[in-house]
Amino acid sequence: MFTVIDIRQRRLSDYTEEDVLSLLKRMEDEQFDRMLEGQQPMGEKMASFATKNGGLILVGQRDLKHGGEVVGVDPSRFQSEYANAKKGVKPTPYTESRTFEIERNGKKFTLGLILVLDLGKLRPCSYLGIYLDRDGDQKRELTPEEVRDYHLRYGTVTAEDTPTAGTLSDLDKSEIDLFVKTTGRDRANLLESLLAKNNFVTIRGIIALAKKPDDFIEGAFIEIQKYGNPFGAPPAPVGPSVRISKPAHQLIEETVNIIQQNLPVARSYTGAIMVQTSAVPVTVIREAITNAVAHRNYQSYGRILVRIYDDGFDIANPAVLTQKMWEDIRKFHGTFRPNEGLYKFLNAFSVYEARGEGIQKIIEEMEKLGMKDPEFKVIGDVPSSFYVRITLLPARAKDAKFQRLRRLIETRKSIGTREVMKRLNVSRVTAIKMLNDFVNQGILEHRGQRRSSHYIVKMGIFSPKE
Repeated sequence: MFTVIDIRQRRLSDYTEEDVLSLLKRMEDEQFDRMLEGQQPMGEKMASFATKNGGLILVGQRDLKHGGEVVGVDPSRFQSEYANAKKGVKPTPYTESRTFEIERNGKKFTLGLILVLDLGKLRPCSYLGIYLDRDGDQKRELTPEEVRDYHLRYGTVTAEDTPTAGTLSDLDKSEIDLFVKTTGRDRANLLESLLAKNNFVTIRGIIALAKKPDDFIEGAFIEIQKYGNPFGAPPAPVGPSVRISKPAHQLIEETVNIIQQNLPVARSYTGAIMVQTSAVPVTVIREAITNAVAHRNYQSYGRILVRIYDDGFDIANPAVLTQKMWEDIRKFHGTFRPNEGLYKFLNAFSVYEARGEGIQKIIEEMEKLGMKDPEFKVIGDVPSSFYVRITLLPARAKDAKFQRLRRLIETRKSIGTREVMKRLNVSRVTAIKMLNDFVNQGILEHRGQRRSSHYIVKMGIFSPKE
């Protein structure tokens, strides 16, 4: 039987029935606590352990000072309370849950175990807005001054620095070798940068280099589903979905290849030789997938979902964006990278075509093909999902010209009728009508008369490039 010394160093998969029986006799302390069922006390204990140094919660037994009676849990209720309690713990630490069947005094019981790792530099942790810490065998509410001290001590950190239960042995050696060779970075320095306290690998390290990231981070995979619409019916799934969980560089390349293989092809000829390529440029596919991997919310339990249709594909991934943030990014041409460390890692592999201009790159590439503008939108609000739709449907001539004019306006402080006529090859009447449509939308302001007539881009609508 394993002697439990530092229970935070073990995965729940390592525990046996004998280990659980030994925990029934263990006194509550800074690393260990027990409780009966209940979502609120469960969430509070999880938050207190995450703020301190991590710990283990045994569910289904009264405290020893209250007799230590084994009561057991209802498995489905335990999992439901665990899932709901975890939603209220912010920032979200790495946790695992598992149930065990034990026999005691001739009776059989189900007990629950919850492993909680500390938050590293993201601490302190709260449950339903109340910050908690561990003081010996009890949870303790932090004072506003203590919360402030934590924030001052650790400064600005991101969720990608959160420890997981992964260790260096869980990383892909060949991928580490490739990164070191590509960047010339010192291997020891690289590995050290991926570790949190107690030598656990951070979320960034797991996503970038783990052999199978979803072993350590729930939802850390890409699911790909092919859809078809025979005889004009609504799109329906074709066959089973494909699930991929690999180091980020491999994950992106494999996903890009699958999308390419399942999209319509474009044919071109060099002399008598026909060349077939994906109808959607590989640069567009790779940019869209890389953005999903690098910018997703890894404290969400959702996965990245890719759906492939006869006329294109779409992507939905957990995000930390709000609708207001997205509107500001588009309006002021801003950038937002919640996982800067992971972004830099992927950038070393040149899977990005443009730093901070990926969405604009996608739009421009599809415009060159004469296709409809890609769709980008935020769905929901904390938690949210970022949605991208790339379609091979051709843009209507009128819509395409409006799209070109809007992109032209986005780069200017002002614009005149003659330039619109020349750039879009339209008549003066059409140019004026198109510009007035943007006036009605509140984007342009008309000034002057006749020859001095011009249109000013309203302040704050866009951030014009000089």
